[in-house]
Amino acid sequence: MKFHQNKKSLEFKVGLFSMAAIAILILGYSWFSGFMEKQQYSNISVKFQNIGNIEKGSTVSILGVKKGKIKDIEINHEGVILHLLVELDFPLKKGTEFRIIETNIMGSVQVEITPGNDHQNLDLTQIQTGQKSYGISTLVSELSNISQNLQKLFNNTEDKQSIMESVHSVLDSSRSLIEKLNYSYYKNSENIDKIISNISVTSEKLAKMINNNEENVSLVFDSFKSVIYEIENTLKKIEKISGNFENISDKMESNDSSFHRLITEKKLYDNLMEATTSLDSLLKDIKKDPGRYFKVKIF
Repeated sequence: MKFHQNKKSLEFKVGLFSMAAIAILILGYSWFSGFMEKQQYSNISVKFQNIGNIEKGSTVSILGVKKGKIKDIEINHEGVILHLLVELDFPLKKGTEFRIIETNIMGSVQVEITPGNDHQNLDLTQIQTGQKSYGISTLVSELSNISQNLQKLFNNTEDKQSIMESVHSVLDSSRSLIEKLNYSYYKNSENIDKIISNISVTSEKLAKMINNNEENVSLVFDSFKSVIYEIENTLKKIEKISGNFENISDKMESNDSSFHRLITEKKLYDNLMEATTSLDSLLKDIKKDPGRYFKVKIF
């Protein structure tokens, strides 16, 4: 009895020790992970007037490369402060821009960091100032507002005061849209110029290639016409064959057809099978004893 009590006490101590060891291991791993994260990532706080629909955990990128995430969001009467957790491969310089940009036409957003070119390092202990870029969805919204104001203008043609208010509203919306378009062009002018230049170069190369290979291009188009003609003929033949198969199928399914009677009338099928069996038996008997059926006389 005493042995069993000691055994239970020992099992309890071993279990308690195992649980304590697991708890220490988990806490140690959590602390070590947090310590390594702090060593690897830098905390940057950025204030925005409006962050759109960005959320905690959204992506933070440097020059388009994902380098971190939004750790926390803090809001106050002066705006919204985003606390970023960013992996820096090099020190950020003064003049660094923090912008909220749209990544696709669906309105998904992230924080984009564009490093500055100043010689002095950026003080990351201070709250930085960020800007929100205007994307396609914002411009579409502005165009929608202009459209609504124009609709009001046309609906209120009898009221002069309403006309003037609508005109001013349209002008304000148009001015805001133009400012945002100018800002977007200013921020992306280099990329736009590169795109236009690439399109121009590609167009010139394509025109040159067509001019140098005009005969080959004509032959290719002639070949395409021939191939298309052959495909059309083949399709017509297939359509004709399909019609023939359909006619055959209709005839086979007809109640008066021999095939239909063969597969539906059991008596006819049994008679055919019986006749086939008898014929097979007769052939075997002829092979076995041909003199029984054929008599040969020699004169």
